[in-house]
Amino acid sequence: MTGLLLALTLASPAHAWTDLGEKNGCAFSKQEEGDIVAMRAQCTWDLPADKVIAWMGDWNKHGELFGSVASSKVLGSLQGGKGKVMQVHQASGISDREVVMDVDREDIPGGIRITHSKSADQSALSGERVEVGRDDGLWEIVSTADGGCTVLYELRYDPAGKVPGFMVKWFQGSGFKTMLDELKAKASS
Repeated sequence: MTGLLLALTLASPAHAWTDLGEKNGCAFSKQEEGDIVAMRAQCTWDLPADKVIAWMGDWNKHGELFGSVASSKVLGSLQGGKGKVMQVHQASGISDREVVMDVDREDIPGGIRITHSKSADQSALSGERVEVGRDDGLWEIVSTADGGCTVLYELRYDPAGKVPGFMVKWFQGSGFKTMLDELKAKASS
């Protein structure tokens, strides 16, 4: 139910999405939400959905998958597709961030939906890094009739702490796109 509520929250914007262009089979857009800028990618890839799902669904491998994730560890287990994941995020020029997220994975027709949000319980954090202010995401990976897949990714992220404006703008531009490129490259290998 939490995943459904988050998905509905992410999918029902209060403001219009602004087109940011296309790259490598993905159309990118953003939405201003006060101090948070929501990012969206809608991709059509000539890759089997199961290969993309294998990478996205294994949270312990997100440190290998994404250059901005220094480490990712499932806390306990993801019983029934639900559980907690602790991640350390890194970007050149700023202090590392850390967050514990509630993760929910559910089957949808032809694929999966994965939602994550910052957990109310941050007790597993080391305290040696800046605690992320917000980390809400939605992934939908669905098979297409031609053997490819569609990927929808939405993210609302607040790094908290002191982050220069140019770093935030970089992530909203090339950093977000790089994450999709990294996923596509791993699923292609």
